[in-house]
Amino acid sequence: MNITEILKEHSDELGEGVDAVQIKDLEVRLDITLPEDFKDYLLNLNYAELYGDPIYGISPEDNLIDIYSNNKGKEHFNNGFLEIFANDLDGLVYLRPDTGSIYIDFKEPAAKSFTEFVERVLQ
Repeated sequence: MNITEILKEHSDELGEGVDAVQIKDLEVRLDITLPEDFKDYLLNLNYAELYGDPIYGISPEDNLIDIYSNNKGKEHFNNGFLEIFANDLDGLVYLRPDTGSIYIDFKEPAAKSFTEFVERVLQ
């Protein structure tokens, strides 16, 4: 099962995705290359929720869930971490674009990929 199918099955709110040009523009503006599973999420959904909290997307009109707004110029981003999710239980969740791994505390990866992270949260 791919990330889009998993999120469609478990999310009450879903977006409609963005086009590949918007994803490439985000990568250029942030000077990163996103992992394929996160690109797939953006391309097909660009918005989904895990237990009522949004996974960030390309949403310039809403700074609370916009990837660019939550990362550009911030210390965590300057250290190689892309904030992609926030919730009351886990706090902030970060993606390492260079490895695809997911981090919660910057020490050890919480998951090897965005897909694995979503699967674990939903177990």
